[in-house]
Amino acid sequence: MRSLVCLFAVGALVALPAFAQIKSDQKIDNADAAAMKQLAQANLNEIEGGKAAASKAQSPDVKRFAQKMVDDHTQMLNDLKALARQKSVSLPESVSLKDMAQMKLMERSSGAEFDKKYMEEMVKDHQNDLKEVQDLAAKAKDADFRAAVQKASSKIAEHLQLAQRIAGSSAAGSSSNSGSSGSSNSTTTPAPGATTTPSTSSGQVNPGITYSK
Repeated sequence: MRSLVCLFAVGALVALPAFAQIKSDQKIDNADAAAMKQLAQANLNEIEGGKAAASKAQSPDVKRFAQKMVDDHTQMLNDLKALARQKSVSLPESVSLKDMAQMKLMERSSGAEFDKKYMEEMVKDHQNDLKEVQDLAAKAKDADFRAAVQKASSKIAEHLQLAQRIAGSSAAGSSSNSGSSGSSNSTTTPAPGATTTPSTSSGQVNPGITYSK
């Protein structure tokens, strides 16, 4: 019995440094943990909103932008989940009720009207997100989390510029009139032109719509 106890004690001593290292790696400030959850929630909201818009949007440019939101924010969320596991932080897993209600309200629109509302919302969302993320990066104490937030900040800035270009073009339905069935066709005509004619002013959307990851 004594030899078994000794063996257990030696094993515990050998394992202790590794355990201590894991605990050290996982330690994170409460404010950073809360900010990590906030960032994860924003990613979830953008992913679900992007999925809805990708299937409902009329303009090819808006559809591609929505799919880019799904792809980019999914990658950002996956990176954040990996970091959260290291830091022992539990992240939210579903869209907030507020954003869910907002999406349902927006989905009542269709065609060019939906495109316009979605892109206007994307500009407003990313303006707010960029400010919040920059603030989070300035306050973050954990070096790993700070690096993740800074990476997210540059991606959100890219999204904002792209959203502003599309929102200001006919691709987002900014030239739509009354929303009648006749005007639906007139709003779809300029969108293909915007994607195939780089020399026009609205064609500036094209160079911006690289959809790089």
